[in-house]
Amino acid sequence: MQHQSSSLIAKYLAMILIAIMLSLAAGEVSLRVAKSVGLFPELFDRLGRAKPPIDRKDGPGMYYAHPHSAYALKPSYTKGNFQKTNSLGFRGEEFSLEKPPGVYRIVAIGGSTTFGVYLPYDETCPHYLQAQLREHFDTDKIEVINAGLTGSTTAESLHRLITQVHPTNPDMEITYNGYNDLLPRVFNDFQQDYYHFRKSDPNNPPGLSRFMLWRLALLALNPIAFAGDYDLTSINWQIQNLSDSDSIRMENFYNSDASAYQANLEYMVNSLRGNGVQPVLATFAIHPDIIHWNDYIPAFRWAEGVGQNNMATQNVAKELNVPLVPFAKKAEDWPAHNPWRKEEGQCCYSDSIHMTAIGNERKAEIFTETIEPIISEALGR
Repeated sequence: MQHQSSSLIAKYLAMILIAIMLSLAAGEVSLRVAKSVGLFPELFDRLGRAKPPIDRKDGPGMYYAHPHSAYALKPSYTKGNFQKTNSLGFRGEEFSLEKPPGVYRIVAIGGSTTFGVYLPYDETCPHYLQAQLREHFDTDKIEVINAGLTGSTTAESLHRLITQVHPTNPDMEITYNGYNDLLPRVFNDFQQDYYHFRKSDPNNPPGLSRFMLWRLALLALNPIAFAGDYDLTSINWQIQNLSDSDSIRMENFYNSDASAYQANLEYMVNSLRGNGVQPVLATFAIHPDIIHWNDYIPAFRWAEGVGQNNMATQNVAKELNVPLVPFAKKAEDWPAHNPWRKEEGQCCYSDSIHMTAIGNERKAEIFTETIEPIISEALGR
């Protein structure tokens, strides 16, 4: 009797499981049919941004997993002016991979401060720099390519330089890094190649983000998950190596230094010169009244860490005789203000490190001061 009862329960459980699976399958099919016929476009627009898988170079989401630089921008991805890439996977308008005759090509590489998060592509520093240089030299034969990648460290910049920037055959490359390399220093088991910080598995959790029902559940239960174009934390951080304790993070920070950052800059400079490209470095600006906008590094340590990286940048510039844009020093002269206020003509920062459109235009002017004589000599002016 007991055996028959157990068998009957097992059959009921199996039937319930089959019914659940069939219901889920029907729900998934229904959602996909609704999307294909154009129903609820706003809903499916949001569902398309829910932690998109990055093991493909196309489809929803702006990033894909790259075998060398952890991740990269999907080519020809557009979502308004804020997320727009060209067919070569760089932010901004199209340009030819083969440099046209007579063109002086500049590539600006860095993290979100170069990419220009929160802004349309035509309000970024590289865009303003191109406009200012073309006006100054009275020619449209100067190109400035935006090779910024949100969240990238000098380790990613080094790999991207070799695999993505060198093929564009630039005449000059400008490196602007300084903040993102602080993050690996607060993770446990620091390693110079940032292996303790980066991970390469693109699916988290594996495959689930491919299902509309999973995305619908995320939308209902965790709307913040719908930030796939900016939130790369769960995708490529070894988050298990990040302690919940501020004291341990600070211990990790003080047990590490800027040597990996400096070494990566040196490798980049030598790689550029080996390919006949003029390297340019720049110090990194941080707002004097730091606004706390993430929980990974205590805000009062940001300026200290950026200062260490700026010293490393200056050391590389001096030792390898590289032109240096003293942006951090120049930005100190900007009037103090509340960075969250957006009054026209006053606000240069949108937070502690990212610029507004006004700030990026002023930043481009400071960069122009340093590189204009170099370009003049190259153009025989």
